[in-house]
Amino acid sequence: MNLSDIYLYISTILHELSQALMIPVMVALGVLILFSLFIVGSVIAESLTERRHYSVNSAGIINSLHDADYSGVSAVINGGRLLKPQRRALTTVALNMGLSSDELFALARTEIEKVNDGYKRKLILSEQVTKIAPMLGLMCTLIPLGPGIVAMGQGNVAELSMSLLIAFDGTVAGLVAAIVAMVVTAVRRRWYGQYILVLESLMTAILDKANTARDDGANLPRGRVAEDIVEKSQLEKNHKKGE
Repeated sequence: MNLSDIYLYISTILHELSQALMIPVMVALGVLILFSLFIVGSVIAESLTERRHYSVNSAGIINSLHDADYSGVSAVINGGRLLKPQRRALTTVALNMGLSSDELFALARTEIEKVNDGYKRKLILSEQVTKIAPMLGLMCTLIPLGPGIVAMGQGNVAELSMSLLIAFDGTVAGLVAAIVAMVVTAVRRRWYGQYILVLESLMTAILDKANTARDDGANLPRGRVAEDIVEKSQLEKNHKKGE
């Protein structure tokens, strides 16, 4: 077997493998298009539910925390229009203000990281789509071009047209999925960045409140975990039903 035969054998194997990937790539692109529609719907739903009810006056809450009694910190937190993850994290720290300064700071950082990790989990899928979709689109472009070029050499215009159509459709599908995921990721990253900044500022206010309480010799709680907090909208709904 000479070198040309080896080259022909390897190229034939690579050709068969690439053509075998055509259907899986097209299916994957279809899945990514559906997923991009899903995340658009999810971000719209998030804006109409959590985001619509989110109206935080950080300065007002911080002043309320400063003026409140040590036992009323949790009430101030639950009275603000905060998101559920923010309220749970802040309440957990408020219910453990009796810890030492270092322990309470570590607990605060842990709670902030928990909230941040939850937001990162929401972003990771759309972030991966922005990277994977263009690659699949490029594969869907290149795979049919080989047979298309062969068909062009044989004068088979119909097969050439079909190969080019598949190639262009794959490129468009990959780019559309990537663009949608990129926009959703950017919007959510901006939202979640704002949420974490507010959480950090309010957490700092609670830590300062705890330090002041220690200096005053107040009896502060510790060893407690915040229970699941019912969203304010649900409480208002139940109140209306009771009326």
